[in-house]
Amino acid sequence: MNILIKNILRFFMIIFTSLLSMILIVLIFAVICSAFGIMFVVDTLENTTEISIPETEKEKSSYIYSINEETGEYNLIYKVTPYTGNVRIDIDIETLPDYVTSAFVCTEDERFYSHDGVDIKTTAFAVIKEVLRCSGIISPEVTGGSTITQQLVKNITGDSEITADRKIREIFRAVNLEKKYTKDEILEKYLNVIYFGQTPDGYNMYGIEAAAIGYFGVNASDLTIAQAASLAAIPMLPNGINPIVDNKANDNRKRYCLRKMFEQGIISPFEYEKAINEKITTSDKSHDTSLLKLSDYPNDFENPEPTTWVIDTALSEFCDYICESENISRDDAMQKFMSGGYELYLTVDNNIQKHLEEKYSDYTYFPENTAEYTDESGNTIIENIQSAIVVMNYKGQIKGIVGRIGEKTDSFCWNNATDARRQPGSTIKPLSVYTYGIENNLLTWSDLFSDTPLEAGIADEYAWPNNYTKTFSDKMITTNEALTNSLNTIPAQLCNTYGLQNVFDFTTNVLKLPLNENNDVSYAALSVGATTTGPSLVSLANSYMPFGNDGIYYKAHIINRIKDSGSKRVYVEKDAKKGTRVISSETAYIMNKMLRNVITDGTGKKALLTNKQNIGKTGTTEQYRDITFVGLTEDFVSALWIGYENGMNSYAIQNTNSALVWKNVFGDFADNYISDASFPECESVIYTDFCSESGMPAAKNCPVKEKGYYRADNCNFCHIKHTPPNSK
Repeated sequence: MNILIKNILRFFMIIFTSLLSMILIVLIFAVICSAFGIMFVVDTLENTTEISIPETEKEKSSYIYSINEETGEYNLIYKVTPYTGNVRIDIDIETLPDYVTSAFVCTEDERFYSHDGVDIKTTAFAVIKEVLRCSGIISPEVTGGSTITQQLVKNITGDSEITADRKIREIFRAVNLEKKYTKDEILEKYLNVIYFGQTPDGYNMYGIEAAAIGYFGVNASDLTIAQAASLAAIPMLPNGINPIVDNKANDNRKRYCLRKMFEQGIISPFEYEKAINEKITTSDKSHDTSLLKLSDYPNDFENPEPTTWVIDTALSEFCDYICESENISRDDAMQKFMSGGYELYLTVDNNIQKHLEEKYSDYTYFPENTAEYTDESGNTIIENIQSAIVVMNYKGQIKGIVGRIGEKTDSFCWNNATDARRQPGSTIKPLSVYTYGIENNLLTWSDLFSDTPLEAGIADEYAWPNNYTKTFSDKMITTNEALTNSLNTIPAQLCNTYGLQNVFDFTTNVLKLPLNENNDVSYAALSVGATTTGPSLVSLANSYMPFGNDGIYYKAHIINRIKDSGSKRVYVEKDAKKGTRVISSETAYIMNKMLRNVITDGTGKKALLTNKQNIGKTGTTEQYRDITFVGLTEDFVSALWIGYENGMNSYAIQNTNSALVWKNVFGDFADNYISDASFPECESVIYTDFCSESGMPAAKNCPVKEKGYYRADNCNFCHIKHTPPNSK
C-alpha cells in the first residue's frame, strides 16, 4: 500500500515537474519574444519620423512668380503642368453636407470620432481574418483594418510596403497625427487626397471634389445622399468598385454604406428609402450639357500667350544655373523645368516693366530706318531698326527688360537684351583704360595727352585711330575731357602705355565684361569697343554698376529665388548673389564724377535729368551700325541698344541720339521715381584746383585753373590734403 502511494506521488511529481518546466519554457520564450518585439518596435520607432499634414503639393507643376509692389506678395505669372492625367481640386470640409462626410466615416471608419488614430477592435479583427485567410480557412477576400487616419498617413508618406514594421510605423504616425490635428482637419485632408479611380477619358481623380465632377458632373457640395454613398464605396478598390467600371459592385457597397448611415441615425428612414431607390447616372452616360467637366479644371491658370520678355529671361537664367550646377545641356535644363517641380520668384518691378513695354510698343521714340540683308535661301529681307533695354538696381536685380520694339508675337524668341552680342563701341572706354589707370594710380583727372593717333605700325599699318568726327586736333587734352567728349585717340595711347593684356584682364576679370580672349586682346577692342562679338546688353549694364555703387559689383539676375520640390532649395539670392568689391571707393567716385560730366558737358547731354543725378556713356560702332547708351541714376543701372539685328544700312541712324532715346523711354520715369537714394560719397577723394596748362596742382601763377577729383594717395596731389602748405 505504501509502495502504491509512493508511486502515485512520484507520478504526480513527474507530471507537476513537467508542467512546471513547460510553463517555465513558455515564460522564457515569451520573455525572449517580448525582448525581441520591444527591440523591433524601438528600432522601428527610431526610423519613424514625425509626420504633419502638408500643404497642397506643387511638385507636378513649375511656377514663376513676380512680386506685387502694392501688396508685397508674389503673384503667379506662368505655370507649366506636365500632362499626367491627375486632377485634384481641394475643398473646405465646411462646404460639404454632413451626410457626405458621414458616408465616408460610416463606410471606412465608423469609430473615427472615438479612437486616437488606431481602432484596436478593427485592427485585431483584421489580423485574425488575415491569419485565417493565410491558413486557407476563409476565402482570400480583400480586407482592411486601417482607420481614416492611417489611410491618410499612407497617402502622405507613400509608405505602403506590406511589412510588419511598416504597419507599426503607420500606427505610431497615426497616433501622432491625431495629437496634432483635429478630427475635421484629418478628415478634410483625407477627402482631398484619396484616390477615386480613373474616368474613361483618362483623368485620375484625387479628392472628393474631382470624383464628384468626374463621376456625376456636380460639385461635392451638391452630391445627393446616394451619390455620396456611391463615392464612399470607391476607396476600398478605386479601379474596381466604381460606378463606371463595375456599377453592380459599387451599388452593393453603396447599399452597405447607406445601411450603416441609417443604423447610426445619420439619415432618416425616408432618406434611406429614397437613396436606395435613387437611380444614379454617371456623367459619361448623361446627355445633360450643364454638367461640370474635369477637362475645365486642369487649366485653372491661363498663361500669357506668347510668353513675356520677363518669363523668357527668367527661364534663360534658370537654364544657365541648372546647366552649370548639374553639368547638363540647355535643352535638358529647360526640360527639367517643363517637367514640373520648380518655383521661380523674380526680381522684376511690374511698374517699370509695364512702362518699358508701353514705350517699346511702337516706333514713337525710335527711328524707322530700314536695312536689307540676304537670307540663307538668297531672298532679300527688309528689316526695321530694333532696340532693347535692361534696367536693374544696385543689388543686380533686374527690374525691367524688353528685347525688341513692337508686339511680342513668339514665345522664347530672340531677345536683344540677353541673346545678342554687340560691339559696345565707346561704352567700353570707362571699363577698360580709364578705370584701369585710376585704380592702379597711373592716371589722374587732369593728366594731359595729345589728341593724336598712334604711330603707324603700333595698332595698324597706318596711324590709328581717328575720332568719331574722322579728325583729331593735336591739342593737349585732359583725361576728363577725353572721356567727356569720347575721343578715341587717348584710350588708344593708354592701351599702348598699360599693355593690352593688362587692360584686357582688368576689363574682363575685375569689371566682369565678357570679351573674347582669343580675339579681343587688341587696340580696336579695348580702346574703341570694336570687339569681335561683344557683351550682352545685360552684361554691359552690369559692368557699369560699380561706378554708382561705391565700387561694389552684384551679378545681374532676374530670379530672386528658386525652390525645388526635390530639395529645400536650389539657391537663395543672399547665398548666391553676394556683392563683391571690384574697385576702390575712390576709383568708383572719380569715375562717377567723370561720367557725370559726359551728361552735363559731353556726348550724353540729351540724357540730363531734372530731379535726379544721372551719369552715363554713349557708344557708337563703325558706320553707326549700333548705338548704345548706358545710364545710371541714383536708383538704377540701365543700358539701351539701337541697331539692326541682321542687315546694315551705313549711317542710317547717325543722327539718332541714344542718350535722348534713353531719356524718352526710361530716363523720365527714373527722374520721377520716389526714393531717398543718392550716389555714395567718398571723403578720401581730394577735390581741388589743377592748372589747365600742366595738369598738375594749380600754383598761384597758374593762368587758368580748373577743378578735379583725385585719389588721396596720388603722389602729385596727396600733399594738398595731408601735408601743411609750408612743408615744402
